[in-house]
Amino acid sequence: MSLKLPIQKTTFKASKTLDQSIQLGQKNLFSQRHKDGYWWYTLEANDTINAEYIMLLKYLNIEDEETIKGICQWLLNNQNKDGSWSLYYKDKGDLSTTVECYLALKMSGYATESRELVQAREYILKHGGITNIRVFTRIHLALFGLVAWDICPNMPVALMQFPDWVPVNIYEFSSWARASIVPLLVVMDQRKTCIIDGLNLDELYVQKDPKLIKWQYQNLSGLLSIENAFLKIDKALKVADRLRLKPLRKASLKKCENYIREHLDETEDIYPAMFYGILALDSLGYTQKDLHVEKALLGLKSFQINMSHNHNIHAIPFKDNSNIEYNVINKKSSSHTSHSVYQQCCISPVWDTAWAAVTLLESGISPDDPDLIETSEWLLSKQINDVVGDWAIKNPDVKPGGWSFEFQNKYYPDLDDTIEVLTLLHQIDLPYRTLKKPFERGLNWLLSMRCRNGGFAAFDKDNDLKLLNRLPFSDHGACLDPPTVDITGRVISFLVNVVDYEDEKNILNPAADFIVQNQEKDGSFWGRWGVNYLYGTWCALEGLGALKRKKDELNISRAVNWLKSIQNEDGGFSESCESYALNKYIKLDESVPSQTAWALMGLIGCDQGDSEMAHRAAKYLIKTQNKAGGWDEDYFTGTGFPGHFYILYHGYKNYFPLLALGKYIKLSNV
Repeated sequence: MSLKLPIQKTTFKASKTLDQSIQLGQKNLFSQRHKDGYWWYTLEANDTINAEYIMLLKYLNIEDEETIKGICQWLLNNQNKDGSWSLYYKDKGDLSTTVECYLALKMSGYATESRELVQAREYILKHGGITNIRVFTRIHLALFGLVAWDICPNMPVALMQFPDWVPVNIYEFSSWARASIVPLLVVMDQRKTCIIDGLNLDELYVQKDPKLIKWQYQNLSGLLSIENAFLKIDKALKVADRLRLKPLRKASLKKCENYIREHLDETEDIYPAMFYGILALDSLGYTQKDLHVEKALLGLKSFQINMSHNHNIHAIPFKDNSNIEYNVINKKSSSHTSHSVYQQCCISPVWDTAWAAVTLLESGISPDDPDLIETSEWLLSKQINDVVGDWAIKNPDVKPGGWSFEFQNKYYPDLDDTIEVLTLLHQIDLPYRTLKKPFERGLNWLLSMRCRNGGFAAFDKDNDLKLLNRLPFSDHGACLDPPTVDITGRVISFLVNVVDYEDEKNILNPAADFIVQNQEKDGSFWGRWGVNYLYGTWCALEGLGALKRKKDELNISRAVNWLKSIQNEDGGFSESCESYALNKYIKLDESVPSQTAWALMGLIGCDQGDSEMAHRAAKYLIKTQNKAGGWDEDYFTGTGFPGHFYILYHGYKNYFPLLALGKYIKLSNV
């Protein structure tokens, strides 16, 4: 197997405009590269993350008024005209998000009768009041004694003791749910509260008579439903809790603590695991001087962003030395009247770096470029070879070898990052002896993660017990990591186009069959990790187009026709996050560069790059490129949890349009 894939040479002279656009995009992308070889862009999510950081400081009695003031300014900048806060850009308000932001501002000193809180309160009451909030928001309020712990679903700490062969155990939950559930088992067992004098949320109840207050679960169905059965079990667990019937409690708490510490040892870059890990260890009596508590606090602090203007969010040039400094944030802007602080939910240096580097190669930069050589060496240093992660519970006897999303998250490598890093390594001009072992380890790990239905998921194998999403605790519906069309399509495209993989019977055909079986009636494909049908359709077309099975031709044609039916007049494409909530494609009022790039790459991937539709999409990207060489984009196009959590990847507007144009320029008849 050759580990070098030369840049394809074209025998045509492309238009000057296209050439200039690509060169400008390359210059822009190189300018955002960190001196140590990586790219790292901001992730912007909804404001619960910001509000919860204020709650964490108050809960732990940490004095950091500078940060609290900055976060409050950020929250006020993002408040909607109706007083609410949204899940994504230009979305209508979200009740739970608004309640958390209201609480954060109130506990930070904003008066109940201040204009901002009055408007927020009016929105909350108009939408049913505090009793309609989601489970996680209930837990956050219970931490301060603002609601009773009994309104939160009961999660017995003994769950930690259930072996992996029991139908419900922690490894049946997705990696991101597991990282929160384990520490929450401790938090909800200990029920430690921080009472702040004078703080209450009585004004957020629609029902003024306490006897009329009823708390509902959002995923509750009919009387004989599974959801209702789980609710009965939850009530029984609460009775057992009051009677102090907690078998294996001490051993379970210790096992939870060990799990939390082991994972924090190898994690410093993801919000939920660190946030809830801190709360769990604090509830067990550990102080802020505890090494794991301190590491998690410093980790959260390290990827805050200070800015002097609302939308001044860009690449963050922190150095990666795995020894996070508490004061890495530039505080010189703190005297500015609009100084604000934003708390990221996670960071994405491996993801951004792999895509940026592949984009530069695809757009014509030489594989022996010194900067990209250095970037590849940096990525090689991030391969996870020394920690067997949670994925091994269902996939034993396989050596680790994947890559994670962040600087450090060794228990949770993922397939998406691994695919893109391996794509870069296969093309870059590094010595064979340097690449052979890490490439083979990464490829073997990737292939081992195939699920029983032929598809591929993000972090785990066969993580698809649908029952878990019907628990009262799971009102966000995101407790599973099942195989998805988008990741499966990317796996096929990588295996066929990059490594010339030939095992059609065991890997490629089952994967393609999984994609075809999940095609929507209108010809599109649902996307899990990007918004939404545009993302899924791009990945599906690249996968099916690479494999070129005759029996998939009709499926490909239907997908192409769907793209044609939704193209905007300006040649671009767009899709709202609302598509998830309504289970159908919803167009935005304007085209979005990254989503247009996905559509264009999907067309190129299935040999439709010379179509009028593709030409129009490329012209849109060229026309809308800004003077710096990037593109402007405010819409959230990344998906955390469909229906609940979306992400604006600030790198997407810089590399995906350029990647699409790089692929487009290689067509001999452009």
